[in-house]
Amino acid sequence: MSSPKIRIGIIQDKPGISFRPLGPAALYDLSGNRIRKLEPKRTVKVYASEPPEPGRWLVFLKEFKNEAEAQELARKLKERGFLSGVREVGKQVVHDGQIISDNRAFWVFVEKGNELEAVMTKEELEREGFMPWVRYEQFYRPRGRLTVVIDGQQFDVPAGIKVVPSEEDGLIEVDGVIVGIGFHWQHEEPQSFRGNMEFLVGKKGGVTAVNEVSVDEYLFSVNSSEMVNAMHIELLKAQTVVARGTVFATIGRHHYDDPFDLCADDHCQVYRGTTRERENSIRAVVETDGEVLTYNGEVCDTRFAKVCGGISESYESVWGEKHVPYLIPIVDAPEGTEVVFPADTEEKARQFIDSRPEAFCNLDSPDVPLYIGYARKYFRWEFTYQREELEEIIRKKLKVDIGTLLDLVPLSRGASARIEKLKIVGSKQELVISPELRIRQALSETTLYSSAFYPIIERDSDGIPTKITLRGAGWGHGVGMCQIGAAMMAEKGYDYREILFHYYPNTQLTKIYTGDGWKEPLGKEYKFCFEALNCYDVLECPFYLEREQKGYGNRCWEVLGTHCFGQIQDTWEKKREICSKCWFYKQMGEPPIPSE
Repeated sequence: MSSPKIRIGIIQDKPGISFRPLGPAALYDLSGNRIRKLEPKRTVKVYASEPPEPGRWLVFLKEFKNEAEAQELARKLKERGFLSGVREVGKQVVHDGQIISDNRAFWVFVEKGNELEAVMTKEELEREGFMPWVRYEQFYRPRGRLTVVIDGQQFDVPAGIKVVPSEEDGLIEVDGVIVGIGFHWQHEEPQSFRGNMEFLVGKKGGVTAVNEVSVDEYLFSVNSSEMVNAMHIELLKAQTVVARGTVFATIGRHHYDDPFDLCADDHCQVYRGTTRERENSIRAVVETDGEVLTYNGEVCDTRFAKVCGGISESYESVWGEKHVPYLIPIVDAPEGTEVVFPADTEEKARQFIDSRPEAFCNLDSPDVPLYIGYARKYFRWEFTYQREELEEIIRKKLKVDIGTLLDLVPLSRGASARIEKLKIVGSKQELVISPELRIRQALSETTLYSSAFYPIIERDSDGIPTKITLRGAGWGHGVGMCQIGAAMMAEKGYDYREILFHYYPNTQLTKIYTGDGWKEPLGKEYKFCFEALNCYDVLECPFYLEREQKGYGNRCWEVLGTHCFGQIQDTWEKKREICSKCWFYKQMGEPPIPSE
């Protein structure tokens, strides 16, 4: 018995990608014709350079579960003179001859330009019930060939290639996989993958890498890519169930025009291949065999975020599309805990952000485990900008010159204090921006931790801002499971079912398939400090601080390389010496690094 197969987008549209099979493998074209045998650990480089076919703009207006209703709306729009149509998204998943999930829907679109007014006026859109779901998409069509280089020999292949390991647990290592795209921890690292790997001509002219793998093998990595494998097994089991639900609820929807079902980054959920597999990560999958949360017989869209800040957020507050009965605001604390709730007005939002309620994700307690402590700074935080600095960020991110920044005015908030709409007041113009992710991106060089913040503005004698401080709470959109809150619930003795029902009320735990069973973990059997601190914060490490003070950078992959020692241009003896000084290893009492 095996779990269903899925396709994961590992890299999208890079000019070139290098990879190597770690055991015997064979190379095929996309028609299934064998091209040649590949030797273990022999590097292959793949390039694509032909620009894509220019895309067209579609404006998606409304989603229907029933195709006939979608076609009827498209017909009415055509009668009004619009070039309209219907796009099917999602996927029906069949396993062992039975339908185990079906998230298909039908999106009505119109084609014309990329401005709302080019389609119909905003008033018309609102009157027809399309706002705020309206979204724009520009489509591209890939063209051209891949250039493949092996042992200095070069040849072209139409559309793409497929690499198939000859052994069941054969691995393919891919270089330069980007982790944390657009966030403050973005970096590249090599990763190894089970299953087959395709390298395709990308939609925008580069190379796209797609991993074809079973759901369970994917989950072996996801639960400890999203979190840290050292965490409590009940947390890993809860993370596995919500990750499995995310697969079946979103498959083919977030990437409906791509040659894969989900991507490997935060946009869908983080998947870092076998580098994250450990015994507990596989155990969490096996012990929750085929389980998902369901509501009214359908697989739940189990969203999750890193740190809610004390209150989780509703689905409609963040994405504004619909009410989801199991993605509602909850107080992330034991019953009876005093929390400002809901924090959906300016007065209550400030009270909530200025407080430190005894929420599950509040890590003030001195007995917080090391592998959770990295998230302490995200519960409550501040960022301070000079006015000119924030003006430049806004210009760069929104591509609009607002002039002198005069004010930031929250217009509406969700129950967790997260801003739904923000007015940016400038001397040249005012902007109203939403949703919460766009707000976070507009006010940071990378992405602001969350939109649950309020501005503190210092002004000169003329009332012009000089300094702006954003005081905030939480990390992420806050919808669904709070990952750090869930981690602390597990540490306090809650089992994975209690954790799930706390964050997803009104749901049931349902087994929808029988999975792969136990497989030996293929991840390396040692730990790096970045695994414990999840690459986000090493400010508790004295050795790191010593290096940072010498100007080596302010993130661990800038200081010591992605794998702590992995990119130091020193001898292995020097690397061992460096790791032997690592505070994490002194605490854990584990050997610092593997043998050469």
